[in-house]
Amino acid sequence: MNGPLSLSGRPLAAADLLDTLVEGLAPRLAREPGQPLGARLTQGLREAVLQGTVPAGRRLPATRALAARLGVARNTLVAVYAQLAAEGFVVAGQGSGTYACRVMPEQVPAGATPSAPRWPLAPPPALSARGQRFRDHPLHRFWSQQPFCPGLFDAGLFPHALWNRLMAQPLRRTDAALLGMGEPGGAPALREAIARHVGSTRGVRCAPRQVIITDSTAQSLELIGRLLCDPGDAVWVENPCYWGASQALADLGLALQPLDVDDDGLPPPPAPGPGRPAPRLAYLTPSHQFPTGAVMPLARRLEWLAHARQHGTLLVEDDYDSEYRYTGMPFPALQGLDADTADGGGRVLYLGSFSKTMYPGIRVGFLVVPPALAEVFADASADFYRDGDQLVQLALARFMADGHYAAHVRALRREFGARREALVQALWAEVPALLADPGRLRVLGGARGVHLALGLPDGTDDQAVAARCRALGVTVLPMSVYCVGRVRPGLVLSYAGVPAGQIAALVQRVAAVLRQVLDRPLADPDTRPVPP
Repeated sequence: MNGPLSLSGRPLAAADLLDTLVEGLAPRLAREPGQPLGARLTQGLREAVLQGTVPAGRRLPATRALAARLGVARNTLVAVYAQLAAEGFVVAGQGSGTYACRVMPEQVPAGATPSAPRWPLAPPPALSARGQRFRDHPLHRFWSQQPFCPGLFDAGLFPHALWNRLMAQPLRRTDAALLGMGEPGGAPALREAIARHVGSTRGVRCAPRQVIITDSTAQSLELIGRLLCDPGDAVWVENPCYWGASQALADLGLALQPLDVDDDGLPPPPAPGPGRPAPRLAYLTPSHQFPTGAVMPLARRLEWLAHARQHGTLLVEDDYDSEYRYTGMPFPALQGLDADTADGGGRVLYLGSFSKTMYPGIRVGFLVVPPALAEVFADASADFYRDGDQLVQLALARFMADGHYAAHVRALRREFGARREALVQALWAEVPALLADPGRLRVLGGARGVHLALGLPDGTDDQAVAARCRALGVTVLPMSVYCVGRVRPGLVLSYAGVPAGQIAALVQRVAAVLRQVLDRPLADPDTRPVPP
């Protein structure tokens, strides 16, 4: 067998090959301490064969010699060589050593370095158009886990001990059913608990079989789009719109048709003209519009139901933050109003989630579908996504059935109400002149939810404002990143993760930026407006 060529065309001596391998493997052992030793050695020798350091047909150093030079156990190298043989990189001779296999040309081209690849490197994988839209979305530039960032979780408000006990109960009696995929649509006990809860608190009219457990609102929307729409179908969406919703619907190939929201949420559009059918879906957040905070009044909800009944549009009701209201009584859900119509409804699909009432990592959401769609949605959810963790679902079902969930939400409502009040009062204390002029700064929406929206004058660069705040250690998201049509400048501040006692000091940072961008003298500088 002819020996491999060195850089000068002469065969490499065994000692030189041993030195070369040690020189290449030693730094890998030092810089990757978190990876198992055998895995690091295996990968390093793979690369040595692929890159021509040990060309095809060349004998590898004896395991005893290489182990001694690297300072590792010989048995470790024996296992590494066996793994490489199983993968086809080397072959063990009968008492004559271990040889590199013919996984590439036999000889290293003259002038090539032993460690250089012998073929052109392929370019990195290209993102799809969908992947590029995700990567380039401006929201990612401002999302930073600092105070006022949406999605933060205050662990001190969660009943850890109680939840741990409930999680432990099914673990003590696990069986095949609990460890399996579960029934289509989710754990029956949880579907029943959710049906009771939304019926008593939101006026939703449904049987447990109509409740489909998902892992998030985004997955609920994906399931709706896959089963009820075809690529290219039109869907009405709010502008500005919850980013997860607009992204999920657009990624299904649906044509988003944005409609501007006002202080009462999304107004029904004019009737479609001849030859132009109404969109298949309309995505609405009537109980607390995200991000503006608008609440849709009863009259407008009835208008939407009449519009859907007349034109065949299905209404997707995302009951966002409906649990958190700090004044007055809630309006009934669209789904319940639809079920009360003379024909029994069937035009509303109702969405909910537990990420803001329990904890973000629970990954449990749900949708309520019309009775005629219950079976196909349950089967499709099971086939496309498999059902979620049965242990978590059973613990949540018990948490709800025993009344703990309702008590927990009441406690959160009190705490978040106090945080919202602290945020509003701090803004009035810091920027009273700006808030006194709605043309400069305006608190949007009502006393609901876990975020506060501030409206800015048209033409304001809210992304520049958000960038300055982020540099000061505060995350306020620009409303423009949620716009899918006409840009509406504003700021979104979430108080769910910020204790009330910390809010005033944080608002001072935001206020400094707002004054710099928006402030101008009042007609009477001695007049200080009174907070509402």
